[in-house]
Amino acid sequence: MLDNKIVNSVQNQLNYTAFSLEKELKSLNHVAMQLSFEQEVGKDLSRYLASDYYDRFQLEQEIKNYIFLITYTNPNIGLIHYYFSDTKQSVFTDTGISLDLHPDELPKLYSFGGISYHALHPSIDILSDSLVLSVDRRIFIPGYDNLHIYVETSPKLLSQLLGDNQSGMTTAYLMSDTQNRIVYSENVVEFTFGSILSPENSGLPFRKTQNSYLFSEKSSEGWGWTAVIPKVEYDKEKNSWIRQFALIATVTLMAALGFAWMLWRTVYKPLTGFNKEIRLFQVGSLHSPLNYPKIAEFDYVLDRFEEMRQRIRQLLLEVEQNEKMKSRLEVEKLLFQINPHFIHNTLDTVRWLARLNGQEQIERLVSLLNKVLYYNMGKGGTATLGREIACLNDYVALQQIRYDFKFEVDIQAGDELLNVPIPRFILQPLVENSLYHGIGDNGLIIVKAGFQGEDRIRIEVKDSGLGMDVEEIRRVLDSSTEERRKTGMGIGIHYVNRIIKVQYGDRASLTIRSEPGIGTSIVLLIPIIDEPEGA
Repeated sequence: MLDNKIVNSVQNQLNYTAFSLEKELKSLNHVAMQLSFEQEVGKDLSRYLASDYYDRFQLEQEIKNYIFLITYTNPNIGLIHYYFSDTKQSVFTDTGISLDLHPDELPKLYSFGGISYHALHPSIDILSDSLVLSVDRRIFIPGYDNLHIYVETSPKLLSQLLGDNQSGMTTAYLMSDTQNRIVYSENVVEFTFGSILSPENSGLPFRKTQNSYLFSEKSSEGWGWTAVIPKVEYDKEKNSWIRQFALIATVTLMAALGFAWMLWRTVYKPLTGFNKEIRLFQVGSLHSPLNYPKIAEFDYVLDRFEEMRQRIRQLLLEVEQNEKMKSRLEVEKLLFQINPHFIHNTLDTVRWLARLNGQEQIERLVSLLNKVLYYNMGKGGTATLGREIACLNDYVALQQIRYDFKFEVDIQAGDELLNVPIPRFILQPLVENSLYHGIGDNGLIIVKAGFQGEDRIRIEVKDSGLGMDVEEIRRVLDSSTEERRKTGMGIGIHYVNRIIKVQYGDRASLTIRSEPGIGTSIVLLIPIIDEPEGA
Protein backbone atom coordinates (compact mmCIF):
# COMPACT_ATOMS: atom_id res chain seq x y z
CA MET A 1 0.00 0.00 0.00
CA LEU A 2 2.87 2.37 0.82
CA ASP A 3 4.62 1.45 -2.44
CA ASN A 4 1.47 2.24 -4.41
CA LYS A 5 1.05 5.54 -2.59
CA ILE A 6 4.64 6.65 -3.27
CA VAL A 7 4.53 5.41 -6.88
CA ASN A 8 1.23 7.17 -7.56
CA SER A 9 2.47 10.37 -5.94
CA VAL A 10 5.71 10.47 -7.99
CA GLN A 11 3.91 9.39 -11.16
CA ASN A 12 1.31 12.15 -10.82
CA GLN A 13 4.01 14.77 -10.34
CA LEU A 14 5.97 13.36 -13.25
CA ASN A 15 2.91 13.38 -15.47
CA TYR A 16 2.20 17.00 -14.57
CA THR A 17 5.81 18.03 -15.26
CA ALA A 18 5.95 16.23 -18.62
CA PHE A 19 2.66 17.81 -19.64
CA SER A 20 3.95 21.26 -18.65
CA LEU A 21 7.21 20.77 -20.58
CA GLU A 22 5.32 19.67 -23.68
CA LYS A 23 3.02 22.68 -23.39
CA GLU A 24 6.01 25.03 -23.18
CA LEU A 25 7.58 23.45 -26.28
CA LYS A 26 4.36 24.04 -28.19
CA SER A 27 4.25 27.61 -26.92
CA LEU A 28 7.83 28.16 -28.14
CA ASN A 29 6.90 26.78 -31.57
CA HIS A 30 3.92 29.12 -31.73
CA VAL A 31 6.10 32.16 -30.95
CA ALA A 32 8.69 31.04 -33.53
CA MET A 33 5.96 30.77 -36.13
CA GLN A 34 4.80 34.30 -35.34
CA LEU A 35 8.32 35.58 -35.90
CA SER A 36 8.90 33.66 -39.15
CA PHE A 37 8.60 34.72 -42.80
CA GLU A 38 4.94 33.76 -42.97
CA GLN A 39 4.04 36.58 -40.59
CA GLU A 40 4.45 40.34 -40.74
CA VAL A 41 7.77 40.39 -38.93
CA GLY A 42 9.19 37.97 -41.51
CA LYS A 43 8.51 40.49 -44.25
CA ASP A 44 10.26 43.20 -42.27
CA LEU A 45 13.18 40.85 -41.78
CA SER A 46 13.39 40.24 -45.57
CA ARG A 47 13.50 43.97 -46.22
CA TYR A 48 16.01 44.37 -43.42
CA LEU A 49 18.45 41.90 -45.00
CA ALA A 50 18.16 43.63 -48.42
CA SER A 51 18.45 47.26 -47.21
CA ASP A 52 21.37 49.61 -46.67
CA TYR A 53 22.66 50.68 -43.29
CA TYR A 54 20.22 53.52 -42.67
CA ASP A 55 17.13 51.56 -43.60
CA ARG A 56 18.40 48.61 -41.60
CA PHE A 57 18.53 50.70 -38.45
CA GLN A 58 14.88 51.69 -38.79
CA LEU A 59 13.71 48.16 -39.65
CA GLU A 60 15.79 46.72 -36.82
CA GLN A 61 13.98 48.97 -34.35
CA GLU A 62 10.62 47.91 -35.76
CA ILE A 63 11.54 44.21 -35.54
CA LYS A 64 12.84 44.58 -31.97
CA ASN A 65 9.67 46.43 -30.97
CA TYR A 66 7.61 43.60 -32.38
CA ILE A 67 9.76 41.03 -30.60
CA PHE A 68 9.35 43.03 -27.39
CA LEU A 69 5.60 42.97 -27.87
CA ILE A 70 5.66 39.20 -28.37
CA THR A 71 7.76 38.57 -25.26
CA TYR A 72 5.64 40.99 -23.25
CA THR A 73 2.46 39.08 -24.09
CA ASN A 74 4.23 35.73 -23.45
CA PRO A 75 6.04 36.04 -20.09
CA ASN A 76 7.39 32.46 -20.33
CA ILE A 77 9.46 33.39 -23.40
CA GLY A 78 13.10 34.25 -22.82
CA LEU A 79 15.78 34.80 -25.46
CA ILE A 80 14.83 35.22 -29.18
CA HIS A 81 17.68 34.97 -31.63
CA TYR A 82 17.95 35.21 -35.45
CA TYR A 83 21.07 33.64 -36.97
CA PHE A 84 22.57 31.96 -40.04
CA SER A 85 23.19 28.27 -39.50
CA ASP A 86 26.09 28.01 -41.98
CA THR A 87 28.15 30.92 -40.66
CA LYS A 88 26.72 30.91 -37.11
CA GLN A 89 26.44 34.68 -37.51
CA SER A 90 23.73 36.61 -35.71
CA VAL A 91 21.37 38.74 -37.78
CA PHE A 92 21.35 41.47 -35.14
CA THR A 93 24.50 42.34 -33.30
CA ASP A 94 23.88 41.10 -29.74
CA THR A 95 26.72 40.76 -27.25
CA GLY A 96 24.46 38.65 -24.93
CA ILE A 97 24.81 35.50 -27.05
CA SER A 98 27.30 32.85 -25.91
CA LEU A 99 29.83 31.99 -28.60
CA ASP A 100 30.62 28.60 -27.04
CA LEU A 101 27.11 27.17 -27.44
CA HIS A 102 25.37 27.19 -30.79
CA PRO A 103 21.73 26.07 -31.45
CA ASP A 104 22.92 23.42 -33.86
CA GLU A 105 24.89 21.81 -31.06
CA LEU A 106 21.98 21.56 -28.59
CA PRO A 107 20.49 18.12 -27.72
CA LYS A 108 17.38 17.46 -29.77
CA LEU A 109 14.22 15.73 -28.64
CA TYR A 110 12.81 15.46 -32.16
CA SER A 111 12.66 17.38 -35.48
CA PHE A 112 9.74 17.97 -37.78
CA GLY A 113 9.25 20.13 -40.89
CA GLY A 114 12.39 22.22 -40.38
CA ILE A 115 11.67 22.68 -36.67
CA SER A 116 13.98 21.25 -34.00
CA TYR A 117 12.79 20.79 -30.42
CA HIS A 118 15.62 20.82 -27.93
CA ALA A 119 15.83 19.03 -24.60
CA LEU A 120 16.80 20.79 -21.41
CA HIS A 121 20.07 22.63 -21.82
CA PRO A 122 21.90 25.68 -20.45
CA SER A 123 20.71 28.97 -21.89
CA ILE A 124 22.83 30.54 -24.68
CA ASP A 125 22.33 33.86 -22.89
CA ILE A 126 25.68 34.67 -21.28
CA LEU A 127 23.85 36.43 -18.43
CA SER A 128 21.95 33.28 -17.44
CA ASP A 129 23.10 29.89 -16.18
CA SER A 130 19.60 28.39 -15.99
CA LEU A 131 18.26 25.40 -17.84
CA VAL A 132 15.84 26.18 -20.64
CA LEU A 133 13.84 24.54 -23.39
CA SER A 134 14.19 25.88 -26.90
CA VAL A 135 12.92 25.61 -30.44
CA ASP A 136 14.94 26.21 -33.61
CA ARG A 137 12.94 27.00 -36.75
CA ARG A 138 14.13 27.60 -40.29
CA ILE A 139 12.85 30.81 -41.95
CA PHE A 140 12.21 30.62 -45.69
CA ILE A 141 13.36 33.92 -47.22
CA PRO A 142 14.49 33.88 -50.86
CA GLY A 143 18.27 34.19 -51.07
CA TYR A 144 18.73 33.32 -47.39
CA ASP A 145 18.33 29.55 -47.14
CA ASN A 146 20.21 29.17 -43.88
CA LEU A 147 18.32 31.79 -41.86
CA HIS A 148 16.93 30.44 -38.55
CA ILE A 149 15.09 31.76 -35.52
CA TYR A 150 15.92 30.42 -32.08
CA VAL A 151 13.45 30.84 -29.17
CA GLU A 152 14.03 29.62 -25.61
CA THR A 153 12.00 29.73 -22.40
CA SER A 154 12.45 32.19 -19.59
CA PRO A 155 15.36 31.28 -17.26
CA LYS A 156 13.04 31.24 -14.24
CA LEU A 157 10.36 29.06 -15.77
CA LEU A 158 11.92 25.61 -15.41
CA SER A 159 13.32 26.28 -11.94
CA GLN A 160 9.80 27.14 -10.83
CA LEU A 161 8.26 24.26 -12.73
CA LEU A 162 10.64 21.61 -11.42
CA GLY A 163 11.06 23.14 -7.99
CA ASP A 164 7.30 23.32 -7.28
CA ASN A 165 6.69 19.69 -8.15
CA GLN A 166 9.46 17.88 -6.32
CA SER A 167 8.42 14.60 -4.68
CA GLY A 168 10.23 15.32 -1.43
CA MET A 169 13.00 12.86 -2.32
CA THR A 170 16.36 13.51 -3.96
CA THR A 171 15.49 13.03 -7.62
CA ALA A 172 17.52 13.07 -10.84
CA TYR A 173 15.66 13.76 -14.08
CA LEU A 174 16.27 12.32 -17.54
CA MET A 175 14.98 13.35 -20.94
CA SER A 176 15.06 10.91 -23.83
CA ASP A 177 14.32 11.56 -27.49
CA THR A 178 11.96 9.63 -29.68
CA GLN A 179 14.67 6.97 -30.17
CA ASN A 180 14.88 6.45 -26.41
CA ARG A 181 18.34 8.04 -26.38
CA ILE A 182 19.22 10.08 -23.29
CA VAL A 183 19.59 13.74 -24.27
CA TYR A 184 19.50 15.20 -20.77
CA SER A 185 20.66 13.55 -17.55
CA GLU A 186 21.14 14.67 -13.99
CA ASN A 187 22.74 11.33 -13.11
CA VAL A 188 25.57 11.06 -15.59
CA VAL A 189 27.27 8.28 -13.63
CA GLU A 190 24.51 5.75 -14.18
CA PHE A 191 22.79 7.37 -17.19
CA THR A 192 25.24 9.07 -19.57
CA PHE A 193 24.38 11.41 -22.45
CA GLY A 194 23.70 9.59 -25.69
CA SER A 195 23.17 6.20 -24.02
CA ILE A 196 20.08 4.19 -24.72
CA LEU A 197 17.71 3.27 -21.92
CA SER A 198 17.76 -0.53 -21.79
CA PRO A 199 14.58 -2.25 -23.03
CA GLU A 200 13.65 -3.35 -19.56
CA ASN A 201 13.88 0.30 -18.45
CA SER A 202 11.72 1.68 -21.23
CA GLY A 203 8.04 1.69 -21.91
CA LEU A 204 7.05 1.08 -18.28
CA PRO A 205 5.83 3.77 -15.87
CA PHE A 206 7.71 2.25 -12.94
CA ARG A 207 10.79 0.04 -12.94
CA LYS A 208 13.91 -0.73 -10.92
CA THR A 209 17.61 -0.75 -11.53
CA GLN A 210 20.38 -1.92 -9.29
CA ASN A 211 20.59 1.33 -7.35
CA SER A 212 17.52 3.33 -8.36
CA TYR A 213 13.81 3.43 -9.06
CA LEU A 214 12.77 4.87 -12.41
CA PHE A 215 9.47 6.59 -13.12
CA SER A 216 8.79 7.48 -16.78
CA GLU A 217 6.20 9.42 -18.73
CA LYS A 218 5.94 9.54 -22.52
CA SER A 219 4.78 12.68 -24.30
CA SER A 220 2.35 12.68 -27.21
CA GLU A 221 5.32 13.35 -29.52
CA GLY A 222 7.21 10.28 -28.31
CA TRP A 223 9.96 11.82 -26.19
CA GLY A 224 10.29 10.73 -22.55
CA TRP A 225 10.60 12.37 -19.16
CA THR A 226 12.03 10.16 -16.41
CA ALA A 227 12.59 10.61 -12.68
CA VAL A 228 15.42 8.62 -11.09
CA ILE A 229 15.10 8.14 -7.32
CA PRO A 230 17.90 6.38 -5.43
CA LYS A 231 16.77 3.33 -3.46
CA VAL A 232 18.10 4.92 -0.29
CA GLU A 233 15.84 7.93 -0.80
CA TYR A 234 12.89 5.76 -1.78
CA ASP A 235 13.29 3.58 1.33
CA LYS A 236 13.72 6.70 3.43
CA GLU A 237 10.44 8.08 2.12
CA LYS A 238 8.78 4.71 2.64
CA ASN A 239 10.07 4.50 6.20
CA SER A 240 8.84 8.03 6.76
CA TRP A 241 5.36 6.94 5.73
CA ILE A 242 5.67 3.87 7.97
CA ARG A 243 6.59 6.10 10.89
CA GLN A 244 3.65 8.34 10.12
CA PHE A 245 1.34 5.35 9.94
CA ALA A 246 2.81 4.00 13.17
CA LEU A 247 2.29 7.37 14.81
CA ILE A 248 -1.28 7.57 13.53
CA ALA A 249 -1.90 3.97 14.64
CA THR A 250 -0.44 4.71 18.08
CA VAL A 251 -2.50 7.87 18.47
CA THR A 252 -5.59 6.01 17.26
CA LEU A 253 -4.89 3.14 19.66
CA MET A 254 -4.41 5.57 22.55
CA ALA A 255 -7.62 7.35 21.61
CA ALA A 256 -9.42 4.00 21.40
CA LEU A 257 -8.03 2.96 24.78
CA GLY A 258 -9.06 6.32 26.23
CA PHE A 259 -12.52 5.93 24.77
CA ALA A 260 -12.71 2.36 26.07
CA TRP A 261 -11.64 3.53 29.52
CA MET A 262 -14.26 6.26 29.40
CA LEU A 263 -16.91 3.71 28.40
CA TRP A 264 -15.72 1.38 31.17
CA ARG A 265 -15.88 4.16 33.73
CA THR A 266 -19.14 5.74 32.61
CA VAL A 267 -21.07 2.66 31.39
CA TYR A 268 -19.55 -0.74 32.15
CA LYS A 269 -18.49 -0.10 35.75
CA PRO A 270 -21.86 1.44 36.77
CA LEU A 271 -23.69 -1.40 35.00
CA THR A 272 -21.53 -3.93 36.86
CA GLY A 273 -22.38 -2.23 40.15
CA PHE A 274 -26.05 -2.19 39.25
CA ASN A 275 -25.88 -5.88 38.33
CA LYS A 276 -24.27 -6.59 41.70
CA GLU A 277 -27.14 -4.86 43.47
CA ILE A 278 -29.63 -6.93 41.48
CA ARG A 279 -27.81 -10.18 42.43
CA LEU A 280 -27.83 -9.14 46.09
CA PHE A 281 -31.52 -8.39 45.74
CA GLN A 282 -32.09 -11.87 44.24
CA VAL A 283 -30.57 -13.56 47.29
CA GLY A 284 -32.80 -11.52 49.60
CA SER A 285 -30.55 -8.63 50.61
CA LEU A 286 -32.93 -5.69 50.94
CA HIS A 287 -30.84 -3.51 53.25
CA SER A 288 -27.41 -3.38 51.57
CA PRO A 289 -26.11 0.19 51.06
CA LEU A 290 -26.13 1.38 47.44
CA ASN A 291 -22.90 2.59 45.81
CA TYR A 292 -23.71 5.57 43.60
CA PRO A 293 -21.31 6.06 40.61
CA LYS A 294 -21.84 9.87 40.62
CA ILE A 295 -23.28 9.73 37.09
CA ALA A 296 -26.65 11.43 36.84
CA GLU A 297 -28.38 8.79 34.69
CA PHE A 298 -27.19 5.81 36.76
CA ASP A 299 -27.82 7.64 40.04
CA TYR A 300 -31.38 8.23 38.86
CA VAL A 301 -31.81 4.51 38.02
CA LEU A 302 -30.40 3.50 41.43
CA ASP A 303 -32.80 5.90 43.14
CA ARG A 304 -35.69 4.19 41.37
CA PHE A 305 -34.20 0.81 42.32
CA GLU A 306 -34.04 1.87 45.97
CA GLU A 307 -37.67 3.00 45.80
CA MET A 308 -38.57 -0.42 44.43
CA ARG A 309 -36.66 -2.13 47.27
CA GLN A 310 -38.47 0.00 49.83
CA ARG A 311 -41.81 -0.86 48.25
CA ILE A 312 -40.96 -4.57 48.23
CA ARG A 313 -39.89 -4.40 51.88
CA GLN A 314 -43.22 -2.74 52.69
CA LEU A 315 -45.13 -5.40 50.75
CA LEU A 316 -43.23 -8.17 52.53
CA LEU A 317 -44.12 -6.61 55.86
CA GLU A 318 -47.74 -6.45 54.80
CA VAL A 319 -47.66 -10.11 53.75
CA GLU A 320 -46.07 -11.03 57.06
CA GLN A 321 -48.73 -9.10 58.96
CA ASN A 322 -51.46 -10.77 56.90
CA GLU A 323 -50.00 -14.17 57.67
CA LYS A 324 -49.94 -13.36 61.37
CA MET A 325 -53.54 -12.10 61.12
CA LYS A 326 -54.53 -15.28 59.33
CA SER A 327 -52.87 -17.40 61.99
CA ARG A 328 -54.71 -15.53 64.73
CA LEU A 329 -57.94 -15.98 62.80
CA GLU A 330 -57.37 -19.71 62.59
CA VAL A 331 -56.78 -19.81 66.35
CA GLU A 332 -59.98 -17.89 66.94
CA LYS A 333 -61.87 -20.33 64.75
CA LEU A 334 -60.45 -23.24 66.70
CA LEU A 335 -61.57 -21.63 69.96
CA PHE A 336 -65.18 -21.77 68.76
CA GLN A 337 -65.00 -25.29 67.40
CA ILE A 338 -65.17 -28.65 69.07
CA ASN A 339 -64.30 -31.99 67.70
CA PRO A 340 -66.48 -32.25 64.53
CA HIS A 341 -66.53 -36.05 64.61
CA PHE A 342 -67.84 -36.09 68.14
CA ILE A 343 -70.57 -33.55 67.26
CA HIS A 344 -71.64 -35.36 64.07
CA ASN A 345 -71.70 -38.78 65.73
CA THR A 346 -73.66 -37.45 68.69
CA LEU A 347 -76.22 -35.68 66.50
CA ASP A 348 -76.62 -38.79 64.34
CA THR A 349 -77.33 -40.77 67.52
CA VAL A 350 -79.95 -38.22 68.64
CA ARG A 351 -81.54 -38.23 65.15
CA TRP A 352 -81.90 -42.04 65.16
CA LEU A 353 -83.32 -42.05 68.67
CA ALA A 354 -85.88 -39.44 67.62
CA ARG A 355 -86.85 -41.51 64.60
CA LEU A 356 -87.21 -44.67 66.74
CA ASN A 357 -89.49 -42.79 69.14
CA GLY A 358 -91.52 -41.23 66.34
CA GLN A 359 -90.31 -37.67 66.96
CA GLU A 360 -90.26 -36.47 63.37
CA GLN A 361 -89.88 -32.76 64.19
CA ILE A 362 -86.88 -33.46 66.45
CA GLU A 363 -85.40 -35.70 63.76
CA ARG A 364 -85.78 -32.94 61.14
CA LEU A 365 -84.27 -30.38 63.50
CA VAL A 366 -81.25 -32.54 64.27
CA SER A 367 -80.79 -33.44 60.59
CA LEU A 368 -80.76 -29.77 59.58
CA LEU A 369 -78.34 -28.91 62.40
CA ASN A 370 -76.04 -31.74 61.41
CA LYS A 371 -75.93 -30.55 57.75
CA VAL A 372 -75.22 -26.94 58.79
CA LEU A 373 -72.44 -27.99 61.14
CA TYR A 374 -70.98 -30.39 58.62
CA TYR A 375 -70.73 -27.59 56.01
CA ASN A 376 -69.43 -24.94 58.40
CA MET A 377 -66.82 -27.25 59.93
CA GLY A 378 -65.76 -28.72 56.61
CA LYS A 379 -62.20 -28.59 55.32
CA GLY A 380 -61.10 -25.93 52.86
CA GLY A 381 -61.58 -22.18 52.96
CA THR A 382 -63.55 -21.75 49.74
CA ALA A 383 -66.92 -22.80 48.42
CA THR A 384 -69.27 -21.67 45.68
CA LEU A 385 -72.10 -19.23 46.01
CA GLY A 386 -74.53 -22.10 45.24
CA ARG A 387 -73.25 -24.25 48.13
CA GLU A 388 -73.22 -21.24 50.44
CA ILE A 389 -76.89 -20.50 49.59
CA ALA A 390 -77.86 -24.18 50.08
CA CYS A 391 -76.31 -24.15 53.56
CA LEU A 392 -78.01 -20.83 54.28
CA ASN A 393 -81.39 -22.37 53.41
CA ASP A 394 -80.75 -25.22 55.87
CA TYR A 395 -79.75 -22.71 58.52
CA VAL A 396 -82.90 -20.61 57.96
CA ALA A 397 -85.09 -23.69 58.14
CA LEU A 398 -83.39 -24.65 61.38
CA GLN A 399 -83.94 -21.22 62.86
CA GLN A 400 -87.60 -21.12 61.81
CA ILE A 401 -88.16 -24.26 63.91
CA ARG A 402 -86.15 -22.84 66.79
CA TYR A 403 -87.70 -19.33 67.12
CA ASP A 404 -91.28 -18.70 68.20
CA PHE A 405 -91.76 -15.73 65.85
CA LYS A 406 -92.30 -15.74 62.15
CA PHE A 407 -89.80 -14.29 59.68
CA GLU A 408 -88.93 -14.72 56.03
CA VAL A 409 -85.63 -14.87 54.17
CA ASP A 410 -85.76 -13.96 50.47
CA ILE A 411 -82.66 -15.16 48.52
CA GLN A 412 -82.20 -13.60 45.08
CA ALA A 413 -79.33 -15.02 42.97
CA GLY A 414 -79.25 -15.94 39.30
CA ASP A 415 -78.08 -19.33 38.08
CA GLU A 416 -75.02 -17.75 36.45
CA LEU A 417 -73.72 -16.88 39.93
CA LEU A 418 -74.03 -20.29 41.57
CA ASN A 419 -70.52 -21.49 40.50
CA VAL A 420 -68.67 -18.31 41.48
CA PRO A 421 -66.06 -19.16 44.20
CA ILE A 422 -66.43 -17.28 47.51
CA PRO A 423 -65.06 -17.84 51.04
CA ARG A 424 -66.88 -20.47 53.11
CA PHE A 425 -69.26 -19.41 55.88
CA ILE A 426 -69.79 -15.69 55.13
CA LEU A 427 -73.56 -15.50 54.46
CA GLN A 428 -74.74 -17.35 57.57
CA PRO A 429 -73.03 -14.95 60.09
CA LEU A 430 -74.66 -11.94 58.40
CA VAL A 431 -78.15 -13.50 58.34
CA GLU A 432 -77.66 -14.71 61.91
CA ASN A 433 -76.76 -11.16 62.96
CA SER A 434 -80.03 -9.89 61.45
CA LEU A 435 -82.00 -12.61 63.26
CA TYR A 436 -80.42 -11.96 66.65
CA HIS A 437 -80.27 -8.17 66.61
CA GLY A 438 -82.36 -6.88 63.73
CA ILE A 439 -85.85 -8.24 63.20
CA GLY A 440 -88.89 -9.25 65.17
CA ASP A 441 -92.16 -10.96 64.33
CA ASN A 442 -93.02 -10.99 60.61
CA GLY A 443 -89.56 -9.65 59.80
CA LEU A 444 -87.99 -9.87 56.34
CA ILE A 445 -84.36 -10.57 55.41
CA ILE A 446 -83.35 -10.15 51.76
CA VAL A 447 -80.16 -11.78 50.47
CA LYS A 448 -79.40 -10.47 46.99
CA ALA A 449 -76.39 -11.37 44.78
CA GLY A 450 -75.40 -9.94 41.41
CA PHE A 451 -72.42 -8.92 39.23
CA GLN A 452 -70.64 -5.64 39.95
CA GLY A 453 -68.83 -4.92 36.70
CA GLU A 454 -66.96 -7.77 35.01
CA ASP A 455 -64.66 -8.89 37.82
CA ARG A 456 -66.62 -8.61 41.07
CA ILE A 457 -69.86 -9.80 42.63
CA ARG A 458 -72.05 -7.83 45.01
CA ILE A 459 -73.84 -9.57 47.91
CA GLU A 460 -76.29 -7.59 49.98
CA VAL A 461 -77.97 -8.78 53.23
CA LYS A 462 -80.79 -6.41 54.10
CA ASP A 463 -83.25 -6.59 57.00
CA SER A 464 -86.26 -4.59 58.16
CA GLY A 465 -85.20 -4.51 61.80
CA LEU A 466 -84.26 -1.90 64.38
CA GLY A 467 -81.29 -0.41 62.56
CA MET A 468 -78.11 1.23 63.98
CA ASP A 469 -76.67 4.69 64.26
CA VAL A 470 -73.19 5.73 63.07
CA GLU A 471 -71.50 5.06 66.41
CA GLU A 472 -72.94 1.55 66.61
CA ILE A 473 -71.72 0.81 63.07
CA ARG A 474 -68.21 1.98 64.05
CA ARG A 475 -68.16 -0.32 67.08
CA VAL A 476 -69.39 -3.27 64.98
CA LEU A 477 -66.48 -2.87 62.58
CA ASP A 478 -63.93 -2.18 65.33
CA SER A 479 -61.26 -4.85 65.67
CA SER A 480 -61.19 -4.95 69.46
CA THR A 481 -63.21 -7.61 71.29
CA GLU A 482 -64.32 -5.10 73.90
CA GLU A 483 -65.99 -2.84 71.31
CA ARG A 484 -67.81 -5.83 69.77
CA ARG A 485 -68.98 -6.90 73.20
CA LYS A 486 -70.50 -3.47 73.79
CA THR A 487 -72.61 -3.78 70.65
CA GLY A 488 -73.60 -7.37 71.44
CA MET A 489 -72.63 -8.45 67.94
CA GLY A 490 -70.25 -11.29 68.83
CA ILE A 491 -67.85 -12.37 66.12
CA GLY A 492 -70.18 -12.59 63.07
CA ILE A 493 -69.64 -9.37 61.10
CA HIS A 494 -66.05 -8.98 62.34
CA TYR A 495 -65.27 -12.54 61.27
CA VAL A 496 -66.64 -11.97 57.76
CA ASN A 497 -64.73 -8.69 57.42
CA ARG A 498 -61.46 -10.32 58.47
CA ILE A 499 -61.99 -13.31 56.19
CA ILE A 500 -62.40 -11.19 53.06
CA LYS A 501 -59.51 -8.88 54.04
CA VAL A 502 -57.14 -11.79 54.59
CA GLN A 503 -58.09 -13.56 51.37
CA TYR A 504 -58.62 -10.59 49.03
CA GLY A 505 -56.91 -7.62 50.64
CA ASP A 506 -58.04 -4.22 49.39
CA ARG A 507 -59.84 -5.77 46.44
CA ALA A 508 -62.81 -6.74 48.71
CA SER A 509 -64.90 -4.59 51.02
CA LEU A 510 -67.69 -4.79 53.61
CA THR A 511 -69.99 -1.78 53.96
CA ILE A 512 -72.81 -1.23 56.49
CA ARG A 513 -75.64 1.19 55.82
CA SER A 514 -78.28 1.51 58.52
CA GLU A 515 -80.94 3.86 59.87
CA PRO A 516 -82.55 3.46 63.32
CA GLY A 517 -86.13 2.18 63.02
CA ILE A 518 -85.82 1.37 59.30
CA GLY A 519 -83.31 -1.47 58.98
CA THR A 520 -79.73 -2.41 58.11
CA SER A 521 -78.01 -3.25 54.82
CA ILE A 522 -74.65 -5.04 54.71
CA VAL A 523 -72.95 -5.03 51.28
CA LEU A 524 -70.05 -7.32 50.31
CA LEU A 525 -67.96 -6.66 47.19
CA ILE A 526 -65.82 -9.71 46.34
CA PRO A 527 -63.50 -10.13 43.31
CA ILE A 528 -64.11 -13.11 41.05
CA ILE A 529 -61.02 -15.32 41.09
CA ASP A 530 -60.42 -19.05 40.77
CA GLU A 531 -58.92 -19.42 44.23
CA PRO A 532 -58.73 -16.65 46.85
CA GLU A 533 -55.32 -15.90 48.34
CA GLY A 534 -54.71 -17.72 51.61
CA ALA A 535 -57.70 -20.03 51.01
